[in-house]
Amino acid sequence: MNIKKILAFIITIYCLVSASAYAFPDVDESTSQGKAIVRMQKEGYIQGFEDGNFRPGATLTRAEFVTIVNKIYGFTVETENIFSDINTGDWFYNAVLCGVQAGYIQGHDDLTFRPDDKVTREQVCVMMNRILNVERIPYSQSITDEVSDWARDSVEKLISNRFFILEEGGKFRATQPITRGEVCEALEKCIVDVSIDIEPIDLESIARDELEKKLTGIINDMETKVIPLYTYDVNNEIANRVLNSMKNYLKDPEYDYISDAKATYEIYRHSGKASREFKNLIYENMNVDDIAIMFDFFYTPEIDSLN
Repeated sequence: MNIKKILAFIITIYCLVSASAYAFPDVDESTSQGKAIVRMQKEGYIQGFEDGNFRPGATLTRAEFVTIVNKIYGFTVETENIFSDINTGDWFYNAVLCGVQAGYIQGHDDLTFRPDDKVTREQVCVMMNRILNVERIPYSQSITDEVSDWARDSVEKLISNRFFILEEGGKFRATQPITRGEVCEALEKCIVDVSIDIEPIDLESIARDELEKKLTGIINDMETKVIPLYTYDVNNEIANRVLNSMKNYLKDPEYDYISDAKATYEIYRHSGKASREFKNLIYENMNVDDIAIMFDFFYTPEIDSLN
């Protein structure tokens, strides 16, 4: 085999590997569910089995579901263990405690979490709604099969917001275990693209008059475009702390905004499910240059090492 053939062989193998890096042989990528599974894998939220398959029709446990949700929303802050059936050393121990802290896990009345139970479709709806807190919107269809009373409000809200689609005859199968594919299809809708490169900015490198102009504009945009959209009180607190730090810096260039940023970030770090909304609305409503400057008053290199 000559060198040209070897190179051609290597290139062919490379292309095949690249094309199939996010492919499962048992997933039809032409369907909405298949596309959701591939995206979830690309983002690093799910993985397949050792045989290379994903098994979209298989069920998953409550512990497995919590682990996926925490990855999507970046829930990493834990609380004390309130459950009698999870213990230090369980692979899901930290994930469950993060879910409790984030507010979407409450467990059962007997203070058990039941990590190995198959998670049902209505349980998923309740946990997702605790995170998303969506409003019911007009929806012409009605659920015709059984839904538990404690889950009905969440189920109807998520269906009306198209996180789930009713099946033929208005069936939802609320009490049945959800499949791995169905979980991906629902949770993929929760992924928000915030892949913006934020380069660190040295405030001292910006002319004072230019910096004052930029900070004044950022303060105005935050007050008029971003803060009114926040639904969590803690996000209003965080945003106002950042703005107050900017205003103090405008009055006094020697103002210690770094200490302010660290204290503010500590509040953000413990804000649970509100943290995603805080950053997403900033990314969606401000330009990259302004975000880079604003984050110097919030997410500094010094703070980065605390995370």
